[in-house]
Amino acid sequence: MDFRFRTKHVICGQWVILALILAVMILVQTSSDVVEKQAQYKTRNGSTSGSGNNIRKIRILCLILTSPSGKNKMDAINETWAKRCHKHLFIYGQTERSMEAESILYVPVLEGRKHLTGKVRHALEFAYRTYKDSFDWILKCDDDTYIIMENLRYLLSQADPKNPGYLGFHMKTGQTKRTGYMSGGAGYVISSQGLDQLIHGGFENGGCKQDGGNEDVEIGLCLAKSGVPVLNSLDTDGRESFHPESLQRHLYPPHPVWLRQYSWNQVPKFGSECCSKYSISFHRVSPEQHFLFEHLLYRTEVYGLQGDNQDIHPVFDPHLVKPAY
Repeated sequence: MDFRFRTKHVICGQWVILALILAVMILVQTSSDVVEKQAQYKTRNGSTSGSGNNIRKIRILCLILTSPSGKNKMDAINETWAKRCHKHLFIYGQTERSMEAESILYVPVLEGRKHLTGKVRHALEFAYRTYKDSFDWILKCDDDTYIIMENLRYLLSQADPKNPGYLGFHMKTGQTKRTGYMSGGAGYVISSQGLDQLIHGGFENGGCKQDGGNEDVEIGLCLAKSGVPVLNSLDTDGRESFHPESLQRHLYPPHPVWLRQYSWNQVPKFGSECCSKYSISFHRVSPEQHFLFEHLLYRTEVYGLQGDNQDIHPVFDPHLVKPAY
């Protein structure tokens, strides 16, 4: 292939990724706005359960699967979205303990994709034993997943963690055709009551494999065996909020057409209609893209989206600049 042709396409690809992330930044920019607006009123029955302050108080324990080769990913997550969890743990299998930190949990399972089920089971059991009454919800995700925690709390504010429940990107296979399961890559969330039933129901009664198989399918089977129902995570426009592929694959061809076969909900939308404006997760995010998401979401604003109040404190002063000589 001609070098100039290859270089041109690499540069174009980089700009496509940047443009796509800018697009989602515009879609989700209003999420913090909604949380703030909710803080200004009470619900009709006098409850403050939907207020912005209470949304921020929703306690989420984040369990993040990683491996010895994921040091750069762990560093990127630590410096970006993980700081918005009430607590987060990076889950390692049996490996040389080259790192010790409060945020690292080693579990007695071999590393490797075929042991992810055992890894997640041990992590959930540890979370239950150690933090049973300290958190409302448990988030499990991978180290190449970016989570917008404010949007996750906004969705969870509509549910009660004292009731069993489980949500994420809803999928199905022949093995799970009755209730389905949640994509592991997109991340899934289990209520505190759901975790209690999972530990004492599905895990103790052999509802799924102790190790092996596909982790997300197996955990889904155990949750179903435990009587933990699936909660809807589509927004009111029917758009997905958890995304098992990268943002650019959802927005720009080639689209992940495999989702059409496994998605529980209607045929997934691609392009500009792919994603809820209150999207929660994106999968297959590189360490560099974690920082790109973070900067565009939390340190960049689009003028005019916040209304006329933006003019109160101007940020530019285009005065004349004197020549150097």
